Amino acid sequence: MRLVTVEDIKAGDILAKDVLLEDYTILLGKGTELKDAYIEKLRDLNIVTVYIEETQEDDSRLSLEEITILREDVEEKVKNKVKDILELHVYQKTEGLKEIGDAAQKVISNILSDKAVVEKVYDVKERSADIYEHSLTICTIATLIALKLELTEKEIYDIGVSSLLHDLGLRYLVLHYEDQDINLLPAKDQEEYRKHPIYGYTAVKKESWISEEAKNLVLSHKEHIDGSGYPMGTEVVSRSAQIIGVCDEFDEMICGIGKARVRVHEAISTIRNYSGIWFEDDIVKAFLGLIAVYPAGSKVMTNQKELAVVMRQNPHFPERPVLRVISDRFGQPIKEEKIIDLVKDTTVVIQQVVK
Repeated sequence: MRLVTVEDIKAGDILAKDVLLEDYTILLGKGTELKDAYIEKLRDLNIVTVYIEETQEDDSRLSLEEITILREDVEEKVKNKVKDILELHVYQKTEGLKEIGDAAQKVISNILSDKAVVEKVYDVKERSADIYEHSLTICTIATLIALKLELTEKEIYDIGVSSLLHDLGLRYLVLHYEDQDINLLPAKDQEEYRKHPIYGYTAVKKESWISEEAKNLVLSHKEHIDGSGYPMGTEVVSRSAQIIGVCDEFDEMICGIGKARVRVHEAISTIRNYSGIWFEDDIVKAFLGLIAVYPAGSKVMTNQKELAVVMRQNPHFPERPVLRVISDRFGQPIKEEKIIDLVKDTTVVIQQVVK
């Protein structure tokens, strides 16, 4: 599988992933053989990148470099495992939840297999509100932050387990919370939504396989150090809970869980604004150093008024990726390849993300 710009695909290429519209409905399904008419439609809809199946010709074709935390096969396997376990869980029937510990260990082991894991900048993209993928994303990013902050092995494991379980309580809710701000819901629905950490904690509090610390993380992952969080509104929030909390806050914004969905750079800006208010500064700093502000494939406008596509990230510089210019300041297509590394060329900055 290869991530490429629409400008670089050709008739006969096979889609390796579904192509989704802004509302996440499927435009073209995985396995579709691309035809000229399809490619033209993709351009008309301003779709910038697609995944295609690799061929023998791919070495000579330009592709984007997308940095993900887990190997694709591991991510899919763990996500499906978490989904199977949590979908079988109904109220106090906790049989099978113990396997969450094995899933967390698999995630942690895969992350630890890369020695340079905390030195990279990772592409995390907006997507639909899937609580299973959301839980896995929280687990992976929180594990990275814990490693970066040099937490103990036990603390990292507890963070991994509780991350996969943190939204278990959402399965107890009947209200609609996808892609909408819960603060705009009727008061009784807001109150019910804010009970989900209690429901999750209640579901696991009698389980002997999970530590008391991990149980408390499920309960406290929505608390803030200024006391504005829930369900208890306490100002005493452990660092582990804050690590899960900052990841949860970010990912909820980009996938629309209890919030209206926003772009990655907007979510990162919000997290930055709450540094030292909701979460301790060093935790936010560790988070910001890991997540790409402009994920690979993003279409952006520079201060030179050129339209470009983000091709890859620069380690340690999440706001200054490598760009490929696709049209000049007059809107005319670029005939010769023009690559700008924003770390090397400091005169160029990204001014906005183009939808």
